[in-house]
Amino acid sequence: MIMTQRLACFKLAKNMLWLLLPVILGACSLLPESSPVTFYRLPPPQLATPQKPVVQRAVTLRVNRPETSGLLSGNRIAVIPQHNQLSAYQGARWAASVPVLFRDQLIETWQQPGGIQHIISDSEALQAEIELRGTLRAFHTEYRQGKPVVVIHFDAQLVDPGDRRLVASRRFATVAAPVTAEVPDVVTAFGVAQAQLSSEILDWILMTMESRERR
Repeated sequence: MIMTQRLACFKLAKNMLWLLLPVILGACSLLPESSPVTFYRLPPPQLATPQKPVVQRAVTLRVNRPETSGLLSGNRIAVIPQHNQLSAYQGARWAASVPVLFRDQLIETWQQPGGIQHIISDSEALQAEIELRGTLRAFHTEYRQGKPVVVIHFDAQLVDPGDRRLVASRRFATVAAPVTAEVPDVVTAFGVAQAQLSSEILDWILMTMESRERR
């Protein structure tokens, strides 16, 4: 008798499960789908051919990831649409975190003209004669008079890693206007601004090294 009741209960539970299965699957199909995300890198640097031979400094320069905070610490593409409201482009990300993106672009750019013999990153456990540090204050798009403008601000520091002494410091700032407000054009403008900033920082580093050699 007890066995018959258990068998009946089992059959009832099985039938109820089959009846509820379409409802469960239907509920799952109502869950919102995740929005697709497009990842962007900075455009490869395009440098003009030097008009005169570049003097190569026989030194090793270490480029550190810049200090950042807030939204600039991740890989969101930051934008200030209005009234200092920091936001990010939907469905778009940098291919790496902003500090890594900024550092790697500097290294890739500076390896082309050959002004410095060896350039390494802070991820390499190698000795260096000079070290670039700094704080990335801005790496975003902001709207000025209704039009987008890419803004990059970097407070640079040259440090002697041997005695941890500050050799020189300087603030750099560049802007570039995208052709349109679409994300691909904004990314292109980031590349233009970054290339300009990289060139100015490299000139400053080489001038600083030359000044030290004359002492």
